[in-house]
Amino acid sequence: MDQIKSIGIRVTPTSVYFSIISAKGKEIEIIALDIVKCPKSMEIPEQLKFVRNTLGDIINEFKVKNACIRVTESNARKISIHRIYIEGVIQELFASSTIEKYFIGQISNISTKLGIKRNEFKPYADGEIEFPGLENWGNLKIEQRESIMAAISAINI
Repeated sequence: MDQIKSIGIRVTPTSVYFSIISAKGKEIEIIALDIVKCPKSMEIPEQLKFVRNTLGDIINEFKVKNACIRVTESNARKISIHRIYIEGVIQELFASSTIEKYFIGQISNISTKLGIKRNEFKPYADGEIEFPGLENWGNLKIEQRESIMAAISAINI
């Protein structure tokens, strides 16, 4: 059975949380869990270029093949235009990189690929429920947990 590396991404208006997962069968290992911050000294187009270039380097360095970006829900009460810009640039990066399979994930389709019910996503993301096979789940930020869940869901595409 081959080893698969995937990246999961969760964007905020000022940062990109990402996790890189390696999976072989049912065994999952978190290889990287980090954040890319948008430099405040740059204008928006330069921030977008910075995010794209940085994530492109990370994808190449870790030889990532699958990806998922956890995007804004269509029914979100407060929508950040800057977050949507960043998500769009990352989607374009996926399409033009060495990534072989990717999907744009909202709660419903990430949950399906994780094999959990939609209403279980939030308790996992909030750290109320430990994610099976992963230690220190409750000590992570919600964005980190969502990026990990996105990365794991990308293994199953």
